[in-house]
Amino acid sequence: MRKIDFEAHCYSPGLLEYFGRREKYPYYNAEEFKISFSDDFSIRNEYKLTHLKESCEERVEVMDRFGISVQVLSCSPGIELIEDPEQAIAAARDVNDWMHSFIRKYPDRFMAFAALPMQDTDVACAELERCIKELGFAGWLTFSNYGDSHPDDDRYDAVFDKAGELGAVIYLHPTQACSGRLTGLGAQLASAPFGFGMDTSTTLMRLILKGTFDRNPGLRLLVGHLGEVFPFILKRIAERSKGMPREPAVNKELADYYFHKNIWVTTSGQYSLDSFRCTQEVLGINRILIGSDFPYEFPEEGCAFEKELPLSRTDREKLFFRNAEALLGL
Repeated sequence: MRKIDFEAHCYSPGLLEYFGRREKYPYYNAEEFKISFSDDFSIRNEYKLTHLKESCEERVEVMDRFGISVQVLSCSPGIELIEDPEQAIAAARDVNDWMHSFIRKYPDRFMAFAALPMQDTDVACAELERCIKELGFAGWLTFSNYGDSHPDDDRYDAVFDKAGELGAVIYLHPTQACSGRLTGLGAQLASAPFGFGMDTSTTLMRLILKGTFDRNPGLRLLVGHLGEVFPFILKRIAERSKGMPREPAVNKELADYYFHKNIWVTTSGQYSLDSFRCTQEVLGINRILIGSDFPYEFPEEGCAFEKELPLSRTDREKLFFRNAEALLGL
């Protein structure tokens, strides 16, 4: 059965070389297979770093081994933390051109989400337009924060509006929490075990409340880990929000409305049957897509989870590829 994977990460050789020359976060130590992003968060793993920088031929071999028909590539964290705008712009263009080389060589196997230099929103809008119109990308992957700022800050509205104008799909992806009570006690708090989901959920809720989807009613956004915290709390949000004053929030509808109109979720890194059942019951199978989170998650585990899912063939086809085809207009 066809399988379209919406979350598959990479680094271009040029970007890793740049990280290797840096002395500030983010920086890369090739000998230790380690990328450091902050005092609380680093990646130190030979398997992950090897697969993040693999060639398209090596990646196709892995895809074939695990039954992946199409990968939607995206750049891993780091560009959003570069303090110099010109260096961030060069890094984003380098990795976008590198992902495009995969698409040129294997047009039936790869798509991509653009990396954008959010340090300069005018350039970010232009780069998104280049990636969509010239490179044929599916959309833009944004992280849940940019170090000392967040996607829901007013200064980034223009990039979301440009995505809406271009019909670009946005993937809202977690990264380390960089501020407040999600920092200071190490990786268990700030990163994957807890902070990723909390930071991403907060960013998405703020995007909803500030009217991002009302301003762009056709905007399409993906969020991983089976919707982070939202399937579990959407009903409570709706019930407890009724009768409350909306100001200063400007959203026209309650959060669950946007999850049935503008927002889809992927399975990435949330290999729990209980979580899947909750998500399917709350959102419906038509809103769920496959995301492997490769190479941060092992594909063997994802395949084993998918085999366990109690789905009819029709619903399995929706999860694996039909929902993706409808979302992307394939």
